Amino acid sequence: MRLAEHTVVSAAYALADRELTRALMPRVREETLALLGSETAVVPPHLLDEVIGSRDPELLGALLSSATHRGDVFDRLAALGDPALATALYGGQEWDRTPAQRAAVWEGAVATADDPGWRAEDGLPARLLSSRRRELLEPALLAPFPELVAYARSVLDGKAGSGKGAGSGPRMTPPPSTTPHRNRHSWERHPQTTGELVADFRDKDFRGTTELPGTPGALDWDVLLKEHRAEPFFPSALVTLWSHPDCPEELALAAFEARRNSTLPQGAVHWSMLASPAFGRLENHALSKLLGRGLLAGAFPAERVLGETGPARNILCALPHGHAEVRAALAAQVARLGSDFAPWRAVYSLLPRFSGTVTELVDAALAEERKHRGKPWPKPVGPEFPSRGGSIGRAAWLHLYDAADHDTRCALVAHLDPRAIQHLLLWHRPSPELRAHIVRSRGASVLAGIASSWQTSPEVIEELIPYNESEINAALFLNTDLTPAQRRHVLSGRRWRDGESADTPDADRIPLTKTLVRGLEESARRPWLLACADSGDPVPCRILLGSPRVKIHTPALELRMLVRLWERHGPDEVRALLDETHFPGRNPQPRHPLSPPTLEAGRAAVDAEAEPEGLALLRAAYEAAAGPAGRADFLSEKGAGVENDDLAKAVELFDEEVGPGSLPWDELVAAHGAKPLHDRVLVRLAELDGCPAALDEESAAAALRLSHPHYRPRRGVRPPTGPDMLKKLPLRLDNGGCRWLEKAHALGQVTLDEVVRTGFPAQATIAFLSRALAPGDSPGTEEVRAARRAVAALATEHLSDDPEGWALALRLAPDFEGTLPDLLLASGAVVS
Repeated sequence: MRLAEHTVVSAAYALADRELTRALMPRVREETLALLGSETAVVPPHLLDEVIGSRDPELLGALLSSATHRGDVFDRLAALGDPALATALYGGQEWDRTPAQRAAVWEGAVATADDPGWRAEDGLPARLLSSRRRELLEPALLAPFPELVAYARSVLDGKAGSGKGAGSGPRMTPPPSTTPHRNRHSWERHPQTTGELVADFRDKDFRGTTELPGTPGALDWDVLLKEHRAEPFFPSALVTLWSHPDCPEELALAAFEARRNSTLPQGAVHWSMLASPAFGRLENHALSKLLGRGLLAGAFPAERVLGETGPARNILCALPHGHAEVRAALAAQVARLGSDFAPWRAVYSLLPRFSGTVTELVDAALAEERKHRGKPWPKPVGPEFPSRGGSIGRAAWLHLYDAADHDTRCALVAHLDPRAIQHLLLWHRPSPELRAHIVRSRGASVLAGIASSWQTSPEVIEELIPYNESEINAALFLNTDLTPAQRRHVLSGRRWRDGESADTPDADRIPLTKTLVRGLEESARRPWLLACADSGDPVPCRILLGSPRVKIHTPALELRMLVRLWERHGPDEVRALLDETHFPGRNPQPRHPLSPPTLEAGRAAVDAEAEPEGLALLRAAYEAAAGPAGRADFLSEKGAGVENDDLAKAVELFDEEVGPGSLPWDELVAAHGAKPLHDRVLVRLAELDGCPAALDEESAAAALRLSHPHYRPRRGVRPPTGPDMLKKLPLRLDNGGCRWLEKAHALGQVTLDEVVRTGFPAQATIAFLSRALAPGDSPGTEEVRAARRAVAALATEHLSDDPEGWALALRLAPDFEGTLPDLLLASGAVVS
């Protein structure tokens, strides 16, 4: 059998007088021991007196285990001067007792100092005579035992003299050493002379950074060259020397050839590096850095670079094409190719495998020109979405193309494949005149290649939309980060005029490409598919309704979809959509994906006699659903879920599908007056800024209802009052109390009289009442005094002073499901 809660046992003892308390103790001994050992439960005064007076070791031990948390109980036990309790009262750790508590133990011992128990071998004084801990010996100076006091004083004085423990003076620390200490394994070294620098460079165990001497003239480059020729420096040392502006060419070249990673350190560059075998092993970005540094510094003449370094495709991609000397040298080479496509085609064919210089590449292309006459672009391919930059051969060819004069570039446009045009527009920034020529000769659709990346800037997007071209719109929709309004514009087929989406007759609207439709069918991106609702096109509308992963949540967006469809295609297309049974991507289901209210509104509109009247009905339904009242209905419906953020999600959904707006507080208040809002909605609304007082007041009662462990809110049903819940729902114990009752009484939702009469089970009720009715410094309110009298009257009526009845009530309480009066009535009936 389970034991009664200690708060229930405490309440029983609080009602009992001294004689009944003495009679109850042996009958409910286990419950009494649990009460005495509890650190939180109240021990009634009569029970405390009886336990202390009984000198029962087991009861005193239970009381002692919790005494440190009850100041009055500790003081009473200490005042007994009982040597059997002293050790436990005194404690053995610094943190488990305060100095005042230990002093109280010795104050109690003064009256019983003659008790032999104090001199027992396992007594408290004997234990302390073998201790040297300050926190235990300092309070012992108050002990009534001279031997212990003398021992404590000697130990404490000895600790003070040795400088150990509390009270010792400040320790003296030796002055810091000023002797220099060279750590050969530190992460950074700062040699001051050439000799020290060479020694650091030769240290094989060092893996850190060596800083070159900063003093002018500190480095002897002749010595460093001699050391390197005798035994080459490590690559890291050479790279360090290369960073110095006075580094000789021999050491710089050695550093260039010895470097082990793909980066190119700072340092002067020399033409000898281009003739080094290491030049051919450079990766593209390192090659670009080397050529750029040398050309800008004048160390590499541009003509020599084109005529003496290769392979040509790598050189062309690595050159700094904004440098005037480079552009002039390249222009001289491409002028030899002329404006005919044949030599340019020969260049493109040779580039992937050509190992010679740029000059040799042009020579070879001119030699093979005849083989390429009359032939189109080799292996043409379309634009790439998203564009990844393409091959190095195509990029190198476009760099040559950029160096040609305007007439030559215009003449070659007709021969480029779509991929080359895409890369030209994306990465080579043609002049406005050349771009205009490309659009005139190849059509505006070629600009779709520009819309090939999610990083496409808003400025480029705004530049492309006014072309009103299907391929461009498809590329923009599928490959760039359009705004929701721009996505709705593309799918609607409207034309862009004067910086905005203009009303456009259906016959003049821009058709959707197959690529765009396929992208919608395969997509699970919510912003993409929601834009279908504004298209007025039955194909995107059916894709949206058939999507297994994207759903319309608001009736307003459903109705707007029907309005747009009617405006563009008339009532027959709306009727067909309402009667549709199969949608692409959706498993056949008897239930239409549109909500029943939307279906009802749509059918009422299409069944209207006159078409303008039907469209007006549909628009009115949409405006109502999208207005403040519709927003309030949606939030009250969707914001009542079990997740704490359901209301926030509902606000986000409405803003996403219909448009942002403020919370409709007036409409929410009106809706609550007509039919109470769900408790969860009330609680969540109260947390928001601007919540009206009417809803804020209701939220407190709603939060109380929701905190009851057995309450389940129901939609559309007026919530129960506090007294109703008290009568119908069982209470739950929480750590010796009943939190729900505490909240309900504090909010004024239930009275103490209602708790006494109707709260169940009895154990939870008693646990609450034991705290609510506990005597304090004041007599309490009239309600508290009346409740005390009511409980006492019930106990007197059913149990009187019969200890057997009281004991039986405590035994039955843990499993009794009825009210407190029922428990007392049943207990009294059994024992009588």
